[in-house]
Amino acid sequence: MLRPAMSQILKPGESYYEFVVAVARKARQIASEAEENHVMLDEKPVTMAVNMFASGELKLSDSHVSVEPQEPEAAEEQPAAEAEPQPEEAQTAPEEE
Repeated sequence: MLRPAMSQILKPGESYYEFVVAVARKARQIASEAEENHVMLDEKPVTMAVNMFASGELKLSDSHVSVEPQEPEAAEEQPAAEAEPQPEEAQTAPEEE
C-alpha cells in the first residue's frame, strides 16, 4: 500500500491514471540511473518516486503524461487484416439450367 495515499497527493481534477504512469516513469528512471552508476538503492524506486510527488519535488503537470483520446486518423490507419470485413459479394458462378 502506498504511503501517503494517492488521494492525499492528487489535487481535485487530477487523473489517477496520469499519476500512476508518471510514478512508473520516474521509478524506471531512478532504477536505470542507479544501475548505470552502480548505486545500491535503500528504497524501492516506486517508493522514492511516490515520495518525490508527495513532497512536491515533482508535480504531475511536469511529467508530460497525456490521456487525450487518439486522433480519428489513427483509427483509419489500421492494417487491412484488422479492418472490418466487407460483405461478401456473390462470387459463385451462375447456375446453368
